Amino acid sequence: MPEQLDDSSEDTYAGRRIRAAMHPFSVEFLAGCRKFSDLAEETDDGQEVMIYATSCIVNAACFLEAKLNEEIAVARICFDKGSDERKCWDELKESERSYSVPQKWSQIAALTGGCRWDSGVDPFQSFETISSLRNELIHFKGDLLGKDEAPSRKIAGLMRQLNIKSKATWIEDDCSSWITDLLSEKSIVRWVSEKVTSFDQQYYELMHGRS
Repeated sequence: MPEQLDDSSEDTYAGRRIRAAMHPFSVEFLAGCRKFSDLAEETDDGQEVMIYATSCIVNAACFLEAKLNEEIAVARICFDKGSDERKCWDELKESERSYSVPQKWSQIAALTGGCRWDSGVDPFQSFETISSLRNELIHFKGDLLGKDEAPSRKIAGLMRQLNIKSKATWIEDDCSSWITDLLSEKSIVRWVSEKVTSFDQQYYELMHGRS
């Protein structure tokens, strides 16, 4: 998304130099999430399902933060430098790295007339579960856990919701971990893809208070 230099009084962009550009990379994160979901549905290879599930989750979690950062970038160039509105967006830009996604959402929504982040309702609640799952994968600790035991309440609740349980007998050397139980199921990939797609479809209304 180019920002134009204000070096002409004519109402045309012809011949004007582009100073900077920004690509809305959230589009690729969303497309990646959907693509990996499709790939998981097409294979019967268990390891491939796990690979696609992991990639789907990571892309889904990255989508919203990218979307929010793009919102800030676009808003800043919509207001004149020195204006009160621009100052608010500049301050948010300067501190954006210190905010969690829910905090950043609420800060932006306060400027756009949108709704605050509500962890108790969808799509916010589901995104927090996706984010929790992404964090467990990215910062995998390798903890030894028991049968059908998950590393967090959010993930345990998701596994119950999707009826995902260990298929192992847990006798002698036949056991499994939450991560293989969860990521080897196509239902988790479908759930993630559907939830992040739904969030994208609701984004503008939630963030700007209108459809």
